[in-house]
Amino acid sequence: MPLLKLEDVVIDYGSIHALKGINMELEPGEVVTMIGSNGAGKSTTMKAIMGMVKCKSGHIWYDGKEITNQDTQHKVQSGIILSPEGRQVFPRYSVKDNLILGAYVRPREEIAESLEQVYALLPKLKQRSNQLAGSLSGGEQQMLAIGRAMMAKPRMLLLDEPSLGLAPLIINEIFDMIDQISASGVTILLVEQNARVALKHSDRAYVIETGSIVLSDQADRLLNSDEVRKAYFGGL
Repeated sequence: MPLLKLEDVVIDYGSIHALKGINMELEPGEVVTMIGSNGAGKSTTMKAIMGMVKCKSGHIWYDGKEITNQDTQHKVQSGIILSPEGRQVFPRYSVKDNLILGAYVRPREEIAESLEQVYALLPKLKQRSNQLAGSLSGGEQQMLAIGRAMMAKPRMLLLDEPSLGLAPLIINEIFDMIDQISASGVTILLVEQNARVALKHSDRAYVIETGSIVLSDQADRLLNSDEVRKAYFGGL
């Protein structure tokens, strides 16, 4: 049984057809990437999963139960966590306080253990635990955003553009961290403009254009596809 399944999901923003019948599945433990141009519908798909936008029609299933249009808090409590595009850390709060805010749905007695687990995954954050989040570099803020998401102990982690605006060396660090999270058993849905890197770190991928899935396959096959290379790798 898939951990997550989208079936004919349609979303409209007024007269704009943002999603035109999306079908997608994620098996437990997979890393799946959505690639596509800006405005294709990738972030909207994630928002639909999280209940941040309402589906006009279609169904979303999680762990065998329908969750279509359930409120976001319910989905967070069930283990679906979003690390949003643009990091969205709280700049005037310390690194530690940002992390603790990510655990607001967790029992208080579990927070200290989760904090140590995140620090083990991201030792840079432990070194900067008392530093204001707004004073961190872009890469460190992205690590903080993902660490905050991990504080909620997700079964499924949605990562929206984790490498956006980062230098190549930092991007490698971010994806090494994603590999570690995946190895711990967390299922990951990834939206990423850097298609080449994303496919190298994924099991499968969906290509989305103007609100529709136009291609899906194993990530390594798409990485070597002439069609995908021309569209997303600059023809290289």
